Amino acid sequence: MTTMQTGRRQTGASNFKPLVINFARREMRARYKRSLLGWFWSLINPLSTVLIYGLVFGVFLRALPPDLGNGNEGVFAVYLFNGLVTWALFAAIINGSMDWLAGVMDLRKKVFFPTETAILGGAIATAVQTAFELAVLYAIMLVLWNVGWTSLLLPLILVGIASFALGIGFVISVLNARYRDVRYLTGIALSLLFFLAPIVYPASILEGADLDTYGLPAAEIVAWNPVSVYVQSAHDVTYFLRVPSLGRIAVMVVCSTLSPMLGLAFFRRRSMEISEAL
Repeated sequence: MTTMQTGRRQTGASNFKPLVINFARREMRARYKRSLLGWFWSLINPLSTVLIYGLVFGVFLRALPPDLGNGNEGVFAVYLFNGLVTWALFAAIINGSMDWLAGVMDLRKKVFFPTETAILGGAIATAVQTAFELAVLYAIMLVLWNVGWTSLLLPLILVGIASFALGIGFVISVLNARYRDVRYLTGIALSLLFFLAPIVYPASILEGADLDTYGLPAAEIVAWNPVSVYVQSAHDVTYFLRVPSLGRIAVMVVCSTLSPMLGLAFFRRRSMEISEAL
């Protein structure tokens, strides 16, 4: 390793936290720039999604939500919003990672800095937006008086799925820098994952149902989908007011730990190729 490379790594390491914070501030300032409503869009977007899906699945298709944890009759829009808060964080970090990396490559060619700091900063900005949505969800649960100590576990689940998504984002951002088809394939994969998690439908409809008509064990696919585990755990602690099963907790711990470690290792190995690709 040359002296210059060593110096660069030391500089990147010493400025790691300030860079992450600066990129987070940059993303937050740019997110709703020149918008009249500004950060209110962070609430309008998820609420409009709830309205649309609630109308389609709750009214037109008459989907029946499970009862609330307090024993009262379930509210489909609330069940839907609970899952969407978790899903939106996951999808936003994965999609955003490609843009956050591409957005700093011109600067990267002029000044050396660890490029992963741009993705970490973007993830923090996304987490701030999710905090607004989380506050709305808690307010709704208070109005319905569907609260308990398990509700305090939801932020931990959101941190876990953000960590899981971050590891995937590190890998996808690098691949997208080399192969532009990755962005489109990611969109398709996320659309599929969305419906393979119990967000717009209750997981209970899969129990005992004959879903193997086309040779696809749908119930097993949904159960083994890591995103589904996070979504169902979010429902557990906030909607049903119960602690997730040990199996779900184990899956979340493993995914939230291994994903960022492996993703960052892959990202750093390929980081020298990124500037050339972009």
